[in-house]
Amino acid sequence: MVPVLLVLALLIAILAVIFALQNTALVAVTFLVWKFEQSLALVLLLAVAAGVLVGLLTLLPANLRQRFQLSGQRKKIEGLEKNLNDMKLKEEARLKQEAEKVKPAVQPIAPSPSTVSNQDANPPNEF
Repeated sequence: MVPVLLVLALLIAILAVIFALQNTALVAVTFLVWKFEQSLALVLLLAVAAGVLVGLLTLLPANLRQRFQLSGQRKKIEGLEKNLNDMKLKEEARLKQEAEKVKPAVQPIAPSPSTVSNQDANPPNEF
């Protein structure tokens, strides 16, 4: 994307130079109490630059408002993510505690050693 913009800027600069070289006639400009004579190209380029400046100044308040809103939303997201992580940790701890409480009740009862030795001593009768 950057190379495309660079080529486009270079093309516009070349066109501006060609325009300035072809429009060297002097024109008289009167604005309020000022009056001056300059080349047509310079007068037109200054008018375009003034228009761009006015356009940028018009967009500035909306751009600043969006930046402030975005900054506030980022802070809110960070706070919510921290809150979510805290809640996850608490839930994991709670589940671990519940698992430890249930664990002893679930373990199977192992046969006692005396029961095992009695079974070995008296094998079943076979007919």
